[in-house]
Amino acid sequence: MKRAEAPRAPKAGAGVVRAAEERRVLLAAREALERRSLVRGLMVLAVVVLVFSVARAGWGRAFVPGWWKQW
Repeated sequence: MKRAEAPRAPKAGAGVVRAAEERRVLLAAREALERRSLVRGLMVLAVVVLVFSVARAGWGRAFVPGWWKQW
């Protein structure tokens, strides 16, 4: 007497494969958008910190005359 085979899932149809590919493309686009937003946010934060620091210290104390010549 033969034993029955273990149940197997049917092969994915063309619609399922296409939907999976569309989902992968959508997730990749969403990740790229999120990465751009993160970089923009960090840049804005850096500018805010720089402006606050210069405003607090004063332009003359933050950038003394000839500071670029020291390098």
